[in-house]
This record gives sequence, C-alpha cells and structure tokens, in this order.
Amino acid sequence: MTIRVGLVGVGNCASALVQSVEMHKHQPKLDPPAILARVKNYTPRDIVFTSAFDIDARKVDLDLSEAIFQPPNNAAVIFKPPRLGAVVRPGPVLDGVPGGGLVSKIVEGTVDDVVRELHSTNTEILVNYLPTGARKAAEAYAEAALRAGVAFVNAMPAPVTSSAHWQKRFAERGVPLLGDDTQNQIGATVLHKSLIRLLALRGVRVRRTYQINIGGTPDFLNLMYRHDDKVASKTAAVKTMAEGQEFDAYIAPVAYIRFLGDRKIAHMLIEAEIFGGLPVRIEVTLEVHDAWNSVAVVVDAVRLAKLALDRGIGGPLLSASAWCFKNPPVHMSPEEAYRAVLEFIDGKRDR
Repeated sequence: MTIRVGLVGVGNCASALVQSVEMHKHQPKLDPPAILARVKNYTPRDIVFTSAFDIDARKVDLDLSEAIFQPPNNAAVIFKPPRLGAVVRPGPVLDGVPGGGLVSKIVEGTVDDVVRELHSTNTEILVNYLPTGARKAAEAYAEAALRAGVAFVNAMPAPVTSSAHWQKRFAERGVPLLGDDTQNQIGATVLHKSLIRLLALRGVRVRRTYQINIGGTPDFLNLMYRHDDKVASKTAAVKTMAEGQEFDAYIAPVAYIRFLGDRKIAHMLIEAEIFGGLPVRIEVTLEVHDAWNSVAVVVDAVRLAKLALDRGIGGPLLSASAWCFKNPPVHMSPEEAYRAVLEFIDGKRDR
C-alpha cells in the first residue's frame, strides 16, 4: 500500500520530511517518525513522494532528492535519499516570494500546470509548505488540489482550512482538507497550549503571557518581514485553551539569528493568580531543530488524509486538523484532539 504525496515548497520542512521518510524505508529497524504508530494499515514507510513544486530556479527541474539540499535550505542532514523520480516543477508565484531575498531567480508556472502534474503523477495528497505570508499562493494550490481531486494539507498559516469558503468547496467536491499551520511534535505552541490548559483546569486565572521565538532558518528570515498570519495562528491556539478567561497575550516570532542554523529557541512566560489573588509565574525555554520537529505531525496528517480518501470523506477533517495544526476549524486541547483523532481512525466519527 502506498500514499502518493506531493510537496509545495521545497524548503527545510520538506527536506526533513523527505529525509526522514526515506531513511526509515532504507533502515527498517528504526522506529518510524510518527506520533500515531498506525493509521489503520498505513505506516510512514508507505509514503511515496510523487510530485513537488517551487519557484526557486536552484530547485526547479531537479529530482526532489537533490532539490531538498539546495540553498537557502539549512536543515540538518541525516540521510541522503536515492533518486526519487519526482522532479520539482514551477508553480504560481503570486505572493509566494519569501522576504529577506531568499529567492534570487524565480521560475513561474500556472495553476493549470500544477493540475496537470498532479494528474500525470497520480498524486493523492498535496502538502503545502509555502512560506508564511503567501495567502494568495496557498489558495492557488488549494484550487489546483480541488480541481485535481487531491487532498490538501495546509501546513502553513494561511487561513484555508479555517475558511468557510474553502470548507464548503472541498466538502462539495468530496475532497479532504486539513490545516492550518503545523503544530509541531513538541513545539512552542503545543507546550504553551498545554500549560495554559493545565492552569485553566486547576482554576488558576491567567493574567498575561508571552512567547518569543528566535531561529536561524530561512523561515525565520521570512518571518522578519511577513509574520502576521503566524502571530494570529499561534495567539488563537494559545488563548482558546483558557475558555472563558480573558488575558493579555503577545506571541510572535521575533528574531532571525543566522548562526542558530536550523535550531529554534522559544521563550515563554505566564503570569497568573491562584486562590486569594496570589501570583504564579512560569518561565519556560524550549530548543528544538525546527524543521525536524514538524515531521511526525505531517506524517500523521498525510495518513489521516489518505484514510479519509479511502472512506470517501470530503471537506475539513475536524479531528485530524485539531490534532495536527495550530489553527484548525475547531480548537481542542491536546488530550481532546488525541481522543477525537483515535475515534476518527476507528470509524466512530466521520471527521
């Protein structure tokens, strides 16, 4: 059994995903990179990369196995895959050019080109890794996926799965839709959400919180110029965990520091009050390899999308999106999302 996957944006996250999946195919004794060990009969090793799209001339027309290592990518290299037979094709540009001069020469394609490539490669699921700020480009790829009948996994912050417009269109066509904005395996957002949820459950009143992120990836350089969607996505994810409470929250990517490479460092502060109005202060620092931190969740999302395709389920996958993404159509706490996605896998809920 295979899951035929296409990638939009061949950057660090795509590099980590391809390296990890292919490494586990070639080293069968290793545990697969996923949180959900099995999604029915599907394991991470069933993923086959069949298509890819980018606008950077350094990557277009290369085999995906080569394109993932081209600059400005700087994800850690743990495995060099053999030739995959998936050639990177140009896609629509629109607002998809990242900030900070990350792309020097652009090669452009059209939505029609993308649709033809998806058809010709028999791609089943398209994962959108475009840079933050690329709203119009994200919608162009969503349109291509819809026209091709391909499930769309929106791993970036553009509001696609959370949009009533796209929810309706994907539901009408019977095509699965997942997103928005990947919630990493143990990232700043899921950790911050869990802390806020714990405080709310224990009757603690949250008064104010912040989360500051720094990193050295191309994504962080882009975020220095275009971060509004990311700020909105992360803030909503955290604030919904303390239902009924109002508190100040400042959550933003702040700085690109080149020497950090693919590392991300997040600083979190929560100030709250316990019974009697006495103060509680929590400070947390988290350091991760950013692109690699997203792999397990995207592997889950891809297999959940495949399960929906098998079952003929279209439109937004609410449980899968709550489990895998920061800004889903319906927000859930981590434990609620986990229970919901297990029910979806077992066929006890249709979305």
